[in-house]
Amino acid sequence: MGSDLTHWRWDAVHLAMFPHALDSVAALRPILSRSLGIAGDWSTVNVGVSAADHPYEVHTVPGYREIIDLSPANDSRFLDAVGESGHPLSPHYDDFLNDWRAVTHKKMRMERADIDRGALGRLTLAPR
Repeated sequence: MGSDLTHWRWDAVHLAMFPHALDSVAALRPILSRSLGIAGDWSTVNVGVSAADHPYEVHTVPGYREIIDLSPANDSRFLDAVGESGHPLSPHYDDFLNDWRAVTHKKMRMERADIDRGALGRLTLAPR
């Protein structure tokens, strides 16, 4: 990181790792897996524990966060670490990563009108 210690950043070397199920195929790893710099260590609220053999890789992170508001205002919020889709070609494959790092939660839609207004589409499953 250079000789100027004031430019050193923990999140430049301390990476949260989000491997894909096909991570064992080396050629697919750069396409499917994700990682990003994070703060935290074993003793912080935003835990970022790393193993001794990989001191800067964090493989266990708070992947889903949820704040439940029990008041009548119902301002409940959530955040998934990676995204809403497990399909690497989807625009929602990793669209929550930066919000996850910044701890920027999404509002839970509880009212039908809010759900319909924010819907990307509708999927109807019907028996044959």
